[in-house]
Amino acid sequence: MSGFDNVSETVRTTAVTTTLTANDFNLLVLGATGAVSVTLPAGSSLPPGRTYRVYKDAAAQTITITPASGTLDGGANTTLATGAIHAKRFVTDGTNWFTISAY
Repeated sequence: MSGFDNVSETVRTTAVTTTLTANDFNLLVLGATGAVSVTLPAGSSLPPGRTYRVYKDAAAQTITITPASGTLDGGANTTLATGAIHAKRFVTDGTNWFTISAY
């Protein structure tokens, strides 16, 4: 939670490669001028049910999301495609990551 209150989720912005932390909930990738890699924490380092959202603006850059360990939807990574607004929400089962919503 944000620390502002106990119901708000944190929001962080970036335009460069980053690793999500236990303090993050929502990551906005805005104004990227090159490909961006986002690393999810190891699922084993977080309680099962922990979620993250990654959003990208319409910039013509691909965002690649990769877990620090384990799999993401049974594979190595997933992407937010170039040239349009996209977002995905991820949840861990305590070992691996799964996409639970996408647009």
